Formats: sequence, structure tokens, C-alpha cells
Amino acid sequence: MNGEKDDDVRRPLTVAEKLDHLLTLRAELSEDGKPSYKALAAAIAAQSGETFSGPYLWQLHRGERTNPTLRHLCALAKYFEVPVSYFTDDDVARKMINEELLASRELDRSMAEAGVSALFLRGNLAALSPEGKRMAADMIRQLRDLERGARQPPSSSPA
Repeated sequence: MNGEKDDDVRRPLTVAEKLDHLLTLRAELSEDGKPSYKALAAAIAAQSGETFSGPYLWQLHRGERTNPTLRHLCALAKYFEVPVSYFTDDDVARKMINEELLASRELDRSMAEAGVSALFLRGNLAALSPEGKRMAADMIRQLRDLERGARQPPSSSPA
């Protein structure tokens, strides 16, 4: 039976898990491949006007702080361009996470078909929204199709 999968779907998502998803897909990473909590907190504070510190953001991400204020959730939502309900409604979060994963798979498939394997390019495209990833995948497909057409000799048609 599929009970374990059902339990996982019904299990509440933590703020840390939701934030981890956003940081993984959308945050700029430092040289060690981890988010710079200090820089990220400063960017969020500058954009929102809310007080944020690097240690506080780190604690939220690690699950050591589990009850952020609505003001902080609003600031995070604005920075990551998600609705506040992403943090307050697990159904919304799951839907957005699944949409993001599907868009990422589509983009990966398009890049693989086009022979794109550069980690730099993949890393930059990973930070795009689901809509941006779909647009990038479409552009890659169109470029591939244009190049295929350019390599094929024109078909001769009777005049």
C-alpha cells in the first residue's frame, strides 16, 4: 500500500523546509555553495524595511527558530517572490514546490537534448521562477530546431 507516501504528503511542512526550498532554488550562493545568511538578510532588510539578521535567518533555515512573525514571513515572501500563503498554507507550498520541480525537470531535459551540460549555465537557470524555466526551455527548443533546420539542405520542390 502507499501509506508512507500518504503520510509524507499529509505531514505539515516546517518553515525551515519551505525556506530551504527557496534558498536552494533561488538564493545566490557563496563560493562554498551555501547561502550567505548575512548578505541575504541584508538584502531582505533593504527591500522590506524589516529588521533581519544573518543569524536569525540561519536559525529559521536550520529549524532552530520555528515561529517567525507575520512581518518576517511577508518580507521573506516579497524577497523570494512567492505569496505569503507559501509559508502559511502547506497546500500552496506543496503546489508551488511541485510546479518548480516539474519546470526544473523540463528545463534539464531541454538542456540535455540541446547538449548543454555546463554547470555554470545550469546554476544560473536554476534560480529562475517556474515560468522563467519554462520560457528558457522553450527558447532552447526553438534554437535547437532553428539550428537543425539550418543544417539540413533545403528540400527541392517542383516549380
